[in-house]
Amino acid sequence: MKIYIIPAWYPQNDNDITAGFFREQAHALAARGHEITVIHIEPISFTYLCRKPWHYQRIWQDGSVRTVFHKVIVPIPAKMGMAQDDYISKLFCRIIKKQIESDIRVESGAPDLIHAHVSHSCAYYCLYAKEKLGIPLVVTEHYSGLLLGTASEREYERVRETIEKSDAFIFVGSNFQKTLCDRLHIKNSTYVIPNMVNVSEFEIKKKQNKNFTFLSAGNLKANKSFDLVIRAFHQAFDRSEPVKLVIAGDGDEKNNLERLISKLNEENRITMFGRYSGEQKSKLFTGADAFVLTSKVETFGIVYIEALASGLPCIGTSGQGADDIIDRSNGYLVEYGNADELARRMREIYFNYAVFDARKIRQSCVERFSNESVCQQIEKVYQELL
Repeated sequence: MKIYIIPAWYPQNDNDITAGFFREQAHALAARGHEITVIHIEPISFTYLCRKPWHYQRIWQDGSVRTVFHKVIVPIPAKMGMAQDDYISKLFCRIIKKQIESDIRVESGAPDLIHAHVSHSCAYYCLYAKEKLGIPLVVTEHYSGLLLGTASEREYERVRETIEKSDAFIFVGSNFQKTLCDRLHIKNSTYVIPNMVNVSEFEIKKKQNKNFTFLSAGNLKANKSFDLVIRAFHQAFDRSEPVKLVIAGDGDEKNNLERLISKLNEENRITMFGRYSGEQKSKLFTGADAFVLTSKVETFGIVYIEALASGLPCIGTSGQGADDIIDRSNGYLVEYGNADELARRMREIYFNYAVFDARKIRQSCVERFSNESVCQQIEKVYQELL
């Protein structure tokens, strides 16, 4: 199939780990023989009107994936609401149409479908192109703000309209699907397909750690609740026990977390690793014994999959995206905000580590979340649609 993938955001280089799952999916589909073009369109505020050019375009070949990046000034302020939405929708349509015309000129042909990611932004703007150009539209929703409640009412309305008008709508988690469909009173049939992880980048190695090491990784934001992990770790383990905690990532909460570690006098047992690259990521997981992340809201949780692919037992928050990933065979789910329960589960993993079989954890992960497994689920949706 020939597919245009249109993401809400997209990494600009190999070391940009934000939204790497969009790139991962594009490359995985290309590896299965599909002709993939990623078109990332970034509307810029009208306050930049004094700058030129108004429209910047960059095209590069990212392996077998052609990538087209557009940065375009929108001369209508956000306060004009519907007028801005109409302008951006037509802008998306023009860019997609020009790409089709360019492909036809070189005898590549029009796409079989468009697969857009994140419904309240770029997927919503693709509805106009779907109607005018007659190309089927598949949408995958990832945006955690829809669960956090930080999205505006207008954004929720865009989501509702996108679900109703797209040809196929995919959620990355079952809890996400239920919560949003209940809130928006959605009657349309929707799919649940997880994000994928290139499991070949991760491996099980014989642990030779002097200390038992818990790893917690992600963007250091308040929603991720790294402070809860720090407090639970401090509560769970006596200083005489050979246990360490590594927190990997960067973000707004970094200084607050460092102050908390200092206040608890845990500088010798808790390490702030900082921002990590794609190359460092697999080494971080390989160097750990267990993984813990208890976010307030998590639509899916790529880091859990990366941990499982490394054979690590995990602890996550119940009632979130981790529900589709973690069970008693590979870890524990805990109530959000319950430091006592989290501390108890961390001790259980530490003292009963032998009950978790690293090879079985990884094999189950491969069967459920590998590129091949997830691509097959996506392709089934494509085939049903076409």
